[in-house]
Amino acid sequence: MNNLLTFDIEEWYHANFPAAGIPEKQSLDERLESNVQKLLDLCEKHDARATFFVLGETAEKYPGAVLRIKEKGHEIASHGYRHELVYSLAPEAFAADLRKSLDVLEPLAPQKIIGYRAPSWSVLHHMGWFFDILKKNGLAYDSSLFPAKTYLYGDRRAQRFPHKINGLDEIPASTLVLGRWRIPFASGFFFRFFPYFLIRAGIRNLNRRGQPGMICLHPREMDASSPRLALPPRDRFIHFFHLKTTEIKLDKLLAAFKFCSIRDYLT
Repeated sequence: MNNLLTFDIEEWYHANFPAAGIPEKQSLDERLESNVQKLLDLCEKHDARATFFVLGETAEKYPGAVLRIKEKGHEIASHGYRHELVYSLAPEAFAADLRKSLDVLEPLAPQKIIGYRAPSWSVLHHMGWFFDILKKNGLAYDSSLFPAKTYLYGDRRAQRFPHKINGLDEIPASTLVLGRWRIPFASGFFFRFFPYFLIRAGIRNLNRRGQPGMICLHPREMDASSPRLALPPRDRFIHFFHLKTTEIKLDKLLAAFKFCSIRDYLT
């Protein structure tokens, strides 16, 4: 069966850790285009299609990267305009951020944009206003719920598998259940932390239940020499652990399973 391949397209310094800030502009190291190309090359190698959730301000800075994603036949979806935590925004501020992102992305996309993912999974299942705003802006699905709790994001009350919320399709992050615990295994830090065989076993487990596994990564995670943000030890560990393993694991998983975009999965 088809599994879901997704990438959040933002720059290496986009993070929502409490101590993180964007470095001075003159010191920024522009690496996004080369890292996006690595993702595109792997997709082409394995004939995989993906959903690229693109940050609006990143698309403004690198329109050529977005056009290359389009030319390779992948889905373009919204990651918002600025990398802000949705649960920290008033509904009006979120609506303005979403609209601005769509205004930037839609001229670059091959089709009408129908999907959204919040920065840092920053949505809770009871935020009905969030889903209403997506629907009012013509979106058909969301992929912002993280059905396990971390100190920064996540909601244990969220459903684990694709489902409907307020008339939208919700595609949550993939988890396994171990006793009382829900274990994320295929997104960001968790993808880098767990060994390949466990991620493979997790996807197989979901597929046996008739559910797709969903990989969620960022361009910076393809870059072992990514510049370092000044973060406290815990956040630094989460943000930079085992960057050198990402490309190797992704290559093997794309060879082992079939992957498509969320748009293709829903249609």
